[in-house]
Amino acid sequence: MIHLMRNEEKIIKKLRNSAMSYLARYEVSIHQFENTMKRKLSNFQHDLSETESIKFIDLIKKEMVSAKFIDDKRFAEVKVRSMRRQGNSQKLIYAKLKVKGLSNNVIQSAIDIVDEGHEDAEMIAALKFIKKKNIGIYYKNEKINDETNEYTLREKWFGALLRKGFTLEVIRKVINIKDIDNADLI
Repeated sequence: MIHLMRNEEKIIKKLRNSAMSYLARYEVSIHQFENTMKRKLSNFQHDLSETESIKFIDLIKKEMVSAKFIDDKRFAEVKVRSMRRQGNSQKLIYAKLKVKGLSNNVIQSAIDIVDEGHEDAEMIAALKFIKKKNIGIYYKNEKINDETNEYTLREKWFGALLRKGFTLEVIRKVINIKDIDNADLI
């Protein structure tokens, strides 16, 4: 019995150290943390039952959450801010953060905090995207030769924005901007 307790303590200590090392490098959601700890625990080569594994992971998870090393709201806000800077739409942000195990409420709250004061947050994100990709008004080729070429280009740009999750309304507005100064004002 004493041997079992020592073994459990060793496993918990090893798992805690692994968790601390992991969290020192990455900002993660609770869902990601649980998955990583399951993988790490399986690498320890201990014959643990599923319930024992879950018990150890829950114990470490509770410690990390109470110490504020893991915070889904903070994680969501950091990710949303980063994705908005990259020119990602709200739809794409939702999709990526749902995979990380975040709830709709946490995601929406983070988007509201990041987009606060910007009623045109989607337009701003779309403009960042087209600027980054040099499309639309930021297209580098000075002369668009003929109508077919312009139509083909616009179709490609439309597709790129659509794949990024922007609405048709936002895409039309962004593609139809003719003046770079107006775009930079938004």
